Amino acid sequence: MTINVSDSMVFLSIYVFSQKKGDRIFMMSISEIRKMTKQSLKGNWGLAIGGMALAYVILMAVSMVNFIPVLGTIAYYVFAGPFMIGATWFFLALSRQEKPEIGYLFSGFKTFGRNLLAAVLVFIFTFLWSLLFLIPGIIKSFSYSQTFMILRDDPNISPLDAITESRHRMNGHKGRLFGLVLSYIWVFFIPVIIMMVLGIIAAATTAMFDYGYNSYSYDYYSSVPDMSPVFLIVFVLGYFLMLAVLFGLAIWIYPQVLVACAVFYDDLYASTGTFGGDPDMGTYTTTVLEDDTTFGAIPPVDPTPPEEPEAPHFENKTWGADSMVDPAVTPKPEATPETDVTAPEKPVEEVAHNDDTISEAVRPSQPVDHEETTEQKNDDEQK
Repeated sequence: MTINVSDSMVFLSIYVFSQKKGDRIFMMSISEIRKMTKQSLKGNWGLAIGGMALAYVILMAVSMVNFIPVLGTIAYYVFAGPFMIGATWFFLALSRQEKPEIGYLFSGFKTFGRNLLAAVLVFIFTFLWSLLFLIPGIIKSFSYSQTFMILRDDPNISPLDAITESRHRMNGHKGRLFGLVLSYIWVFFIPVIIMMVLGIIAAATTAMFDYGYNSYSYDYYSSVPDMSPVFLIVFVLGYFLMLAVLFGLAIWIYPQVLVACAVFYDDLYASTGTFGGDPDMGTYTTTVLEDDTTFGAIPPVDPTPPEEPEAPHFENKTWGADSMVDPAVTPKPEATPETDVTAPEKPVEEVAHNDDTISEAVRPSQPVDHEETTEQKNDDEQK
């Protein structure tokens, strides 16, 4: 069987994505989900009731093996896990107007190992939470309620990641799903209450008749054998009548519940964000709508981009550390500390030459003594 997913998403967009206000998608109310459920089942009641009846009969037949210790219980859950996942996929396809065939009930066996592991993990986690108290187990069962449908829409996700994503999706929405389911299953309490009232009336009438028959004394324990045939007939007839009524209600109500849960699943996906991730990354994130999302029309945006400041233009471009220096700008010299420019006096250097040379002392920085020079001239003249 081939299922056209694009057609189903078009059908979904007619109902789910019509709940828009501005850019934000609002979740449907319980009454709106019920209306969409009826619309999904319109023309498909025969397929829905037939699929539900077949699934119920198969599970009842397989449950017979529970009388076999250990092995029977294991065999039941090995079959029931993938089969229940296939039934969930069947009604999910039905809610999307994909017209599945009856054989699609067994689609959970195509990926047997993956679906069996998912069913076992959901059962173990729910059971462990139920050990604390009954209410935590019920709450967690709603947290894991989206797991099987996530497995269908994302064939690459692992069972544990599907459970984790289901918990994230149902965060803050468990009460809403509980109210949706309760809006359907409250009908089951009516025949149960009626049969309880009829049983009490039958027991009281039989006891009163027995007390009148034994008017001398009344002993409750001795009167039980006298009223037991009447009570037994009423009880047996009432029991089978209650089973027939409950079976009829189950065939009528349970398809609506499963389709409504599928509609809830698609509505939750469309309104709270995009779920999924890259299979190569191994993580699955949730993108939700931000709180500061504006409503109404989008304000106009100027198509002209803002002017960008021009970068400085250099005629002589160089590479390296001095590439960003403008040659037109003369850099200021760095201030250097003042130093004494007076050269130190050099010592007298005596230069040795050959025998015909003399040693002379050179003192370029020492001033010449003019008085001594004049006296030498006078002595030379006198001689």
